Amino acid sequence: MQEDNARKITYGAMMIAFFAILLAVSFYIPVLGILTMFYIPLPLILYRIRNDRASSILITFTGIVLSLLIGGIYLVPFAVVFGILGIVIGDTIKLEKTKLYTFMASGLTILIISVIMYVGAVLFLKFNFIEEIMEIMQVARQDVLALFGTYGGELPPNFKEQLDASIAFYEAAIPSVFIIGVFSFAFIFVSLNMHAAQRLGNNVVKFPPFREMKLPMITVWYYLLVLLGGFLFDMEQGSNANLIYINASVVLRFLFFLQGISFIHYFMNEKKLPGWLTFIATIFALVLNPITVLLGILDSGIGIRTWVKKDKTK
Repeated sequence: MQEDNARKITYGAMMIAFFAILLAVSFYIPVLGILTMFYIPLPLILYRIRNDRASSILITFTGIVLSLLIGGIYLVPFAVVFGILGIVIGDTIKLEKTKLYTFMASGLTILIISVIMYVGAVLFLKFNFIEEIMEIMQVARQDVLALFGTYGGELPPNFKEQLDASIAFYEAAIPSVFIIGVFSFAFIFVSLNMHAAQRLGNNVVKFPPFREMKLPMITVWYYLLVLLGGFLFDMEQGSNANLIYINASVVLRFLFFLQGISFIHYFMNEKKLPGWLTFIATIFALVLNPITVLLGILDSGIGIRTWVKKDKTK
């Protein structure tokens, strides 16, 4: 029993040191830090897989305190985010949850913590990064208009109105862009850390291949309802209805964009085409975004990949 406790304490100390090193490298070494940042939760994940939840929380708290000693108060928020994320991912692996469950739990964790940190920054530090972004966009607007004036060029018809409408759209779309960004980062963190944990000898479930991604049919109906709402109702700029419409549109279009790329990967795999050709097709899908979104809608709505299967069986 004492030997097991000693082993747990030793392993915990190693993981705390590993966590602190990854945190310090990520924020003090520019180029290498970009790579190590995604693996900061890994030590806590490994510890949680092998030990109980209570001791894992204690180890995480110790790692956060150590980050205060290493980098001061400014490093603590990052240590909190990565620490809690490590506990969540490790906990879902320990409980043998699906990888989708792990992804959703991690995304919600980052989202909730980010919102709390944003509110704290506004209330206590008087810093609102959304207002800062909008001020930057307004400065960029003035610079564009000044550039036309400097060279004596005439502004295109309704240019100012279109520019103001674009800025208003981006301001309204901040929540959806933020959510997409959070879950994108969560996917990267989950994928990289679970892969690393598996390579280190732990039993970890795998994501199905990206080409097998399939949105349910109901997402197409949601998108149609959103589009119909935009056509049928006069939504005043800045109103709650307008905010809901813009953000729902952005999120659903992003999902259908992913579905479109998934179909392209599926098609390439079924036709046994080389990987470099799949890569080029993906680049074209990124450039031709509207067509990719339409492809995703068709794949979700009428299942066009079933035609690929039928064609293959002929």
